[in-house]
Amino acid sequence: MIAAPIALPAGLNAQETGTQDTADFEVAGNTPVICTLALDSGAEDGLINFSTADRNVYRVDQMLDATTLSTRAASFEVTLDGVCNSAHRIRVESLNNGLWQVSETPPARPSGFGTAVPYDVTARWTDQVLLLPADAAIRQPRERSVPINRPASGGLTLRFEIAAGATNLAANAPMVAGAYADTLTIVLEPLQ
Repeated sequence: MIAAPIALPAGLNAQETGTQDTADFEVAGNTPVICTLALDSGAEDGLINFSTADRNVYRVDQMLDATTLSTRAASFEVTLDGVCNSAHRIRVESLNNGLWQVSETPPARPSGFGTAVPYDVTARWTDQVLLLPADAAIRQPRERSVPINRPASGGLTLRFEIAAGATNLAANAPMVAGAYADTLTIVLEPLQ
């Protein structure tokens, strides 16, 4: 091997005369559209005539007024942690449109007695308020929704209220004995 000396112009060093080689790399990723909703720890508030939830089941402590046999007032409020990273909607659904007798074949309504309990659900999310009045007029699913045209995160407050004397017959009508229930579903979902 023969080595030949390299002459450098005066005032330059070897680093300044080196050639540069570059490579560009593109880095990319994708964030999927996701909405999540979870119960906030310590989120129950204002339980009036309701027991603390047991696995998302809220039970009315005393459903009836002992004198009138009509419904007593009851309410609860719960806060859920929510986040959606795109435009989305909040949807509130009632499976039965009120608290109805649990029996698969409820007895016919006796004259003068209520067989279902109407209630109201109010959901507050971002700057929107959504009201679902479950009037118990007909046993069927009922829902309401509101679009939110931007990403959002924070607390979603849900308030459930039964008015004193609320029945599906008339105010303050006595209620037929039995177990009553409904299923509420709260959904945060991307707009499509």
